[in-house]
Amino acid sequence: MSYKPSDKWYFRVWFLFLIGAIVIWSWSWIASVSIVLMSTISIVFFKLTIESLLRKQEESFELEKYKTNQNQHVLQEQLDILMMYYPHPMILFNQKGSVVLANASFRELVKLNVEGLMYDNRSYPRPIYKLFKQAYYQEMPMIQDIQLDHQFYSAHCLPIYVSDRYHGFLCVLQDVTRLIQQDKLQRRFVADASHELKTPITAIKGISELILRTPNMESNDKTDFLSQLYDQSLRLESIVKDMLTLSKLSEDKMMIVKQPNNAKALIEDIIHSYQVPFQQHQLQVKVNVNDKTVLFVDKKAFESILTNLISNVMIHASATLLEINVEETLEYVYIRFSDNGLGIDPAHLPHIFDRFYRTSSSRGRVSGGSGLGLNIARSFILAHQGNIEVESKPNEGTIFKLTFPKLTLS
Repeated sequence: MSYKPSDKWYFRVWFLFLIGAIVIWSWSWIASVSIVLMSTISIVFFKLTIESLLRKQEESFELEKYKTNQNQHVLQEQLDILMMYYPHPMILFNQKGSVVLANASFRELVKLNVEGLMYDNRSYPRPIYKLFKQAYYQEMPMIQDIQLDHQFYSAHCLPIYVSDRYHGFLCVLQDVTRLIQQDKLQRRFVADASHELKTPITAIKGISELILRTPNMESNDKTDFLSQLYDQSLRLESIVKDMLTLSKLSEDKMMIVKQPNNAKALIEDIIHSYQVPFQQHQLQVKVNVNDKTVLFVDKKAFESILTNLISNVMIHASATLLEINVEETLEYVYIRFSDNGLGIDPAHLPHIFDRFYRTSSSRGRVSGGSGLGLNIARSFILAHQGNIEVESKPNEGTIFKLTFPKLTLS
């Protein structure tokens, strides 16, 4: 059988078409496979990327949560430390009125285990119970002064708001007992000082008016009145001087400069200056002190201490014998100041160092005592970081025991 050229041409065309179809089909299959493969890879990559992001977000969330917990833990520890060492009683209530936190000072004050107690629990002392009820219902800042036994407190109650929503209240109690006592002492001091100053001022005014109204007064009477006038002015001067001294001591304005002084020489110099008054009061003085004993004191302050104690013996004790004995140890110098006078009634002993206090007001006024001497003496001794004690029995005399440190900070 023979092939014609036309047949061969058709055969070639058909062959090429077949080859082309096969190639196109192959490329289509490869493209499809590639697309599927690329899609699969993309999906897997996308999935892995999302998982990675989610994992990172989860890790970041856990880290933030851990940091938040750590911060909360640190803040809680700081709050616990603050509550523990804060010196004033403190208590915190939530919005339901239940105790959230209370420091040791508050628990010690009310002598209760307050954890979980409500604000209106009647176990609280009555003043605190009333305070908490008022603070809980008012929901506004308030300050009240309350008294527990013999202590006075200034109570500060503050409401706690978060996003304008009430979340409870905090109450802090500050002990103001010392301030109130100082205020009472100051008022008493002013009242006593006014009373003491009034006596010599009234005397001076009366005597002056009498002299002015009697121009032809006899010379002897006039001299007597002028002598009384002079004595009252001296007493007035003494009271004012003592008050200024106490004022400086109470405000730490009095300069105390401690220096080594020979105890025997210092005491004997003071005793020598009182020889005439001792003879007038028929008072015999004995001093027993070692020649080598050294007192670390401010000389002027020590002279004031001894002067006030001696004056107290002459004015109030009616004694005939005064003994001053000085002993020392490695750390202290002890001065025993004893007399054989009238003594002090036990009821007066706790108050003899108080300002303007007298065991016998009439005798004190007649003799010119201001009632400040022993208070000044004690203030000077305390300024030396020393101490003073007193022992006495009626008709058996009085003993003052003075203690001075050998080495103290100036």
